Amino acid sequence: MAADRCFRLLYRGLFRIGDDFEPRPDLVESWKRESPTRYLLVLKKGIRFSNGREVTAADAAFTINSIVRGDLPSFRKGDLDHVAAIRKVGRYELEVTLDEPFTPILSALNVGIIPRGTDPDTETPVGCGPYELSRWVHGQWVIFKTNPFAAGKPASPTIAFKIIPDPVVRGLELRRGSVDMVVNDLPPDSLSYFRRKGFPIYRSPGSNYAYVGINCRKKPLDRIPVRQAIALAIDRKAILKNILDGFGRPATGLLPPGHWAYNGAVDTWDCDPRRAERLLDKAGLKRGRDGVRFSIDYKTSDNKVSRRIATAVAEELAGVGIKVRVRWLEWGTFYGDVKRGNFDIYGLTWVGITDPDAFRLRFASWAVPPDGFNRGGYSNAEVDGLLERGVIECDRARRRAIYSRVQAILARELPYVSLWYTDNVCVTEPGVRGVKLPPDANFSFLTGVRRHKFCKRLTNFE
Repeated sequence: MAADRCFRLLYRGLFRIGDDFEPRPDLVESWKRESPTRYLLVLKKGIRFSNGREVTAADAAFTINSIVRGDLPSFRKGDLDHVAAIRKVGRYELEVTLDEPFTPILSALNVGIIPRGTDPDTETPVGCGPYELSRWVHGQWVIFKTNPFAAGKPASPTIAFKIIPDPVVRGLELRRGSVDMVVNDLPPDSLSYFRRKGFPIYRSPGSNYAYVGINCRKKPLDRIPVRQAIALAIDRKAILKNILDGFGRPATGLLPPGHWAYNGAVDTWDCDPRRAERLLDKAGLKRGRDGVRFSIDYKTSDNKVSRRIATAVAEELAGVGIKVRVRWLEWGTFYGDVKRGNFDIYGLTWVGITDPDAFRLRFASWAVPPDGFNRGGYSNAEVDGLLERGVIECDRARRRAIYSRVQAILARELPYVSLWYTDNVCVTEPGVRGVKLPPDANFSFLTGVRRHKFCKRLTNFE
């Protein structure tokens, strides 16, 4: 979501998420956990919004209460469901009360604070980030300029985001010099062209997790050996090399390496078709006269890369006797089917995972839609118990042990077949300096980016 990637340019939250995915104080100077359900936060003094007003506890309380009540539309509302009350207890002091213990609350408070009294329908947002909105031409441009009251000035006085829906056109614009950079929005097969032509390509390990989701309620996909056979039939490394041009790392689970709770010592499923066939034979799923053991549908979106990945997966599964009908659908139709559980298997990517409590909404047995994202109906009583313990455990070492066990179980039982963590890739013109991509690819790094020399065309936003 491009809007979320711009978050840190316009706004600051009470906390921010570090590169290890731990919450770090941002607007907060200090904090204390008074009880399992009560937190006291002290805000920094002297931080100002782009309209010159000082940020106070009243602004933070207004923002979060507005999200909890639904006055301000926000996809982060679900993260704040456990906030029973939030109120100012002084100009800079804030009290947060929860309805039950919820350890991820500090990560959940990574929401952009806005001035109290802000109209929810405003199109001129006011934040306290390094930039403020200068101009917005719907469907064409979003233009930021330096927030005059920001602490520390960004390297570039203005940033202009040009809206180009077509990935091929994005590449053409970069080639002819009408944009300075493209971040994570070029087709993988175009990157070799830019490399040959001498365009700087910045690459860093990313945290976005690509996977094949499996409907654990449908036979024979409800059987663990069958899901393991599917994992063994897929050649992730070949797909990474041949379709994604090597811009990714094989994944072991939802959390990426570098996350404080990551467990890499889990079952992995390198491509082994013979072993896959043995598992299927042992499960009683013998090949028929036509060589087919059973048939399934694979649903995916209709963009070029997703279609190529789906075709490769279907060919590999066919090799072990699983007939796959690939159905690539318009995004809205495809995502609607996924949310309703209307699939056999599907391909998607999770983005924006921070706290390991993310496992709860995706794999707890109660978290089936609309109560969560367990779209494949996976159920394991031990996992349920671990996830309920993890959300209330405050000790980091004990939390890590809980989620290590969760990752081990999921890697063995495979409600998802892990594919890869996609790399962050930024292609720029030679004159661009200061690119340093964060793991989640948000646009905060743009505060340090500058052009080596002035480019006249960037003053023309028509």
